[in-house]
Amino acid sequence: MGNVILEDILESQLRKQNRISYRNKEYAFSDENISQAIDKLRRLSFDNVIQANQEIYDLITLPVSLTQTIEGNARSFDLFFIDWKNWKNNVYHCTAEYSVERSRCNETARPDIVLFVNGIPLAVIECKSPKEEVDQAVSQQLRNQGREYLPHLFAYSQLLVGVNKNECKYATVGTPAKYWALWKEKNDKEVTVQSCLGRPLTNKEKDGLYTEEFVLTRAFF
Repeated sequence: MGNVILEDILESQLRKQNRISYRNKEYAFSDENISQAIDKLRRLSFDNVIQANQEIYDLITLPVSLTQTIEGNARSFDLFFIDWKNWKNNVYHCTAEYSVERSRCNETARPDIVLFVNGIPLAVIECKSPKEEVDQAVSQQLRNQGREYLPHLFAYSQLLVGVNKNECKYATVGTPAKYWALWKEKNDKEVTVQSCLGRPLTNKEKDGLYTEEFVLTRAFF
């Protein structure tokens, strides 16, 4: 898969989440504007993955201004890729062994877990067995960002994670291995992924205020 965006999902969400308010009426964005918005997100140069990642960060966090004629008047209206005010309005997908075509050959690579928001791959997770060091997952993440591998995937990724059963490290695109942070709870208690399996949800988790170990556990398992 060369195109890493789930475009059908993204298109559906853009139509669902974005409306034009004009003179106390609501209008849908035109097909042309929906296509233009997706093209802005898709047609970037991935030669410099860090620069592309910054451009995509700006696109998904800031509104995209699109011109549309309503009642004979051409105006600019804002479209958002993600609803940052109400997370329940977005859709979420998780894939295991996501097959992605490498950038400079016909081979594929398979990141262990990719997390999507509205069809946009925002997190990549590499999982190792308890016998393997987390640093091996970090090394694999760094390799996959390279020009010979999957820069077109990592340009979109806002969170990178390496994990085994009892340890987790995280970073953003372009972070050298020595600066990857060790995942810790705010109260510094000792938490393992294994300790989270099978436990009931707390009231906060049911309301969507998930703790870090809960998010990781549900993502990995």
